Amino acid sequence: MADILIATATTNTTQGSLVQVQVDDLLCSLEIQTNAFGDTLPIIPKSSRAQNRKVLFHLPLKAKLTRHDGTAAANQALKIVSDRPADSIKSSGTTDAKGELLLVLETRSSGTAELTAKTAGVTLPPFKVEFKTAWYESTFLITGYNVCAEEDFTGALVSGNGLNEKHKEDFLFSAAGVPMQGTGKASNGRFIRLAQMTGGWHRNAANHPDRVADQSGVTFSYATGVQGAFGPVTTEHSIAVDPDVIPKKTKVNIEGVGDRYADDKGSAIDNYHIDNFLGAGKDVVKSWMKGSINGTQRRVKYLGEGA
Repeated sequence: MADILIATATTNTTQGSLVQVQVDDLLCSLEIQTNAFGDTLPIIPKSSRAQNRKVLFHLPLKAKLTRHDGTAAANQALKIVSDRPADSIKSSGTTDAKGELLLVLETRSSGTAELTAKTAGVTLPPFKVEFKTAWYESTFLITGYNVCAEEDFTGALVSGNGLNEKHKEDFLFSAAGVPMQGTGKASNGRFIRLAQMTGGWHRNAANHPDRVADQSGVTFSYATGVQGAFGPVTTEHSIAVDPDVIPKKTKVNIEGVGDRYADDKGSAIDNYHIDNFLGAGKDVVKSWMKGSINGTQRRVKYLGEGA
């Protein structure tokens, strides 16, 4: 597999000596393959799921083996390894007539990997790959959600357990208000959160919940904002996700929407579905519905740990 080069080495004596220098006879080059999105970022496969808040990076590579005279090295096996034990690199067999071989690197570790050749007689120059940003192979259904605002209600002012001010009755106790949504924005700008509810719902003739069955069984508290499953939820920042697909507190870029952070989840947000937090009140929903994003499938780029 290797040529032997006879070279003269200079010593402290007047007599030259002969040493043998082994030169690998196969040169390897690696190239990251262009993905379906037109760049060389890794792909997060549609069939994969996050594990311990880590996505699966899938990166196709093409190796090419040539001899020192420039000819292709066909029918050659090649083993490429990463300096990170958790990384996996699989090949499609041996090199083809062009000396080329397809490889796939898969990892759940972010950061930089350095790849080296472990096949005798093969030289691979230093090759480093960074894992942080990746495309989700699947597109996502994009929807929006909001919390209620007291200004959209018309009920009489009533007291509520845990509150030191009166608020509109339907805001506090109807199925369109705080008990169903969990949080609402009061007319004075303060946020009110459902702390406890016992007694269940009163149901209308169509058997749909319309108001709480017992107002005395409902307790509220004031809040500094809207709280999601993984932290505070804010407009133009937060989304609700399936954490088995987009890990909690990570950052993504949604086509046509922009950068968002996985601060929340929802029982109806399953698989490849993102719910964009719109803010409080009916007007934000009307504005969102007039746009071109709601209900569409959009490309999503994973950007790593959020802030």
